[in-house]
Amino acid sequence: MSGGAGVTISSLNLHCGLSGQGQPFDVPAALARLDADIIAVQEAWWTGRGRGSDAVAAASGALGTRLIRTEISSGASLAELNIAPLTEPGNWGIAILSKLPVLRYETLDLGRAPGDIVRRAALICSVQGPGGRPLRLVNAHLTHRFTSPAQLVRLAGHLGRSPMPTVIVGDLNMPRLATWVAPGYAPTVRGRTFPAHRPVIQLDHLLTTAQLAAECAAVLGPLGSDHLPIQARLRPS
Repeated sequence: MSGGAGVTISSLNLHCGLSGQGQPFDVPAALARLDADIIAVQEAWWTGRGRGSDAVAAASGALGTRLIRTEISSGASLAELNIAPLTEPGNWGIAILSKLPVLRYETLDLGRAPGDIVRRAALICSVQGPGGRPLRLVNAHLTHRFTSPAQLVRLAGHLGRSPMPTVIVGDLNMPRLATWVAPGYAPTVRGRTFPAHRPVIQLDHLLTTAQLAAECAAVLGPLGSDHLPIQARLRPS
């Protein structure tokens, strides 16, 4: 990013296309309403069986974005993942939908927290921002157990100190004050995000390095999931 150009980044935990009450919602329509350059999603769900089995891929195609994703769990059902009483096996993971050119990406294994049924991971993606300057976007869905700050510390340590502007975004499963365990990163969005119908805590965050300044950082209205989406417009500081 250069010359004052900005990038809009959104994040939403999709809860596998289900509301907190287990009612399905239109994932492609929800993601289209975010109207962002980069969308990070957590709890994406795809089965690869029949029409409508891969809502995130359908959304990416409709929006004309590059889809990068990684599986956190493969072959388990939503019932086995304790998400919904549905027994069809599928894939559960995180994804990035980018309108900006993708330069490179990697998946970082963050391990399995005590009491969690799955391992956790972060998807690290470098994109070419306006003006040709690279931007590093890290999508993370951390454990819902109390050790999520330890996973954030591990993630920040892996990223290290870099001249590249970096954003950590996603369902970090910790309150806003706990995000300060990531040295060099500052929270931008302030507001409760969970549960969507009556939010009492902020679990979803967008953290930035000092090279970036956030404007219009906000929690957005409900789109069908049990989490509220977040969004910020970022510019060089």
